[in-house]
Amino acid sequence: MQAAVAVAAVAAGNGSQPAALPAGLAAWAAGGAAPGLLVPLGALGAAGAAGNAALAAAVLGAGPGGAGRPLLLGLCAAELLLLLGCLPARLAAAAAARGPGAFLCRTGDWALHACLLAKSWALAALGQAGSRRLPAARPAALAAVAALLWAPALLLPLPLLLFTRLRPGAARPRCLFQPPPAAAAFVEVFGKAFPALAFLLPACLAWAAYGRALRRGGGGGGGGRRRRAGGAGPSGRRLRWALLALSLLFQALCLPLWGLWLWERRPGAPAPPAALAVLAQALLFAHSSLSPGVLLAASAESRRGLRRAWLALRRGRAAGGPAGPVEGAQALRDVGAAGGEQAPPDVELFWQERRKAADGEESDPVPWEHQGGP
Repeated sequence: MQAAVAVAAVAAGNGSQPAALPAGLAAWAAGGAAPGLLVPLGALGAAGAAGNAALAAAVLGAGPGGAGRPLLLGLCAAELLLLLGCLPARLAAAAAARGPGAFLCRTGDWALHACLLAKSWALAALGQAGSRRLPAARPAALAAVAALLWAPALLLPLPLLLFTRLRPGAARPRCLFQPPPAAAAFVEVFGKAFPALAFLLPACLAWAAYGRALRRGGGGGGGGRRRRAGGAGPSGRRLRWALLALSLLFQALCLPLWGLWLWERRPGAPAPPAALAVLAQALLFAHSSLSPGVLLAASAESRRGLRRAWLALRRGRAAGGPAGPVEGAQALRDVGAAGGEQAPPDVELFWQERRKAADGEESDPVPWEHQGGP
């Protein structure tokens, strides 16, 4: 994350001033990203943004679901902001000859950590939703989940927004996190508490949730469990395993970022290489690009929801033409009425079954919420 040595400054006459730390954005502006990697990173971010937009459309197109539906939408929102906001800002800082501007310098690290914190808590909450029987989501659930995810995510990294400034440098202006001397004690506590709240606590909650799910799946008394889960099929178990894998991978990829955070706050620590700071952030952007493909592959309901969203988009662009089971059945009835005869019974039965499948429980994008066990 942050990329260079802490520059200790002594305040005139009254003890020591907090260290001025180069912001995480400064590693990109200082040449930590090789020029040949900027275009591939941009293409990866564009592909990941398209995948997350498709996943959000799939969740919305799947129709009413359980309490995990707004959590999945919150996860998609965090991923989209990472890929469409934070990554382009870093690519622009790396490509600019005069370094990042004042606005980009001040907001770059705050926005990155806000999105990472929201994503970390969304993954932890999805783990909790998968290991408990939760009620179905109501229309107000989306707003409530958004407030619960984003209010702490925007407020906790606020010191990065308040104390990061663009300062003059030898060759170009430098982006520095430099709190005033009066905030020295607060910044010391913040430097240690923020990784615990943003990384350790949600990771422990996710581990506890998936541990409960695995114990329920591996314990005795499987007959009742099989009876409770028998009607739901394997899709919920696949989605749960996919979320577990994504959570573990995300936590592993966060380790270099938080390792650099703690490293550069040690007194007298040597400068971590700028390339290492860029790599730590690039791995997290790669995870954001990978996750929608994994979730769409694991959830048949989400794929059906994506098809419904695509058909709805086509219906909005083209006037006329059946595009789904309900429209197809209606078209058959219209043809039969125009010709003075009914559609064949087997064809009517086919469309009726299609409508039942479209409106049933399989439209839930997170079906594991309604299972008693994995």
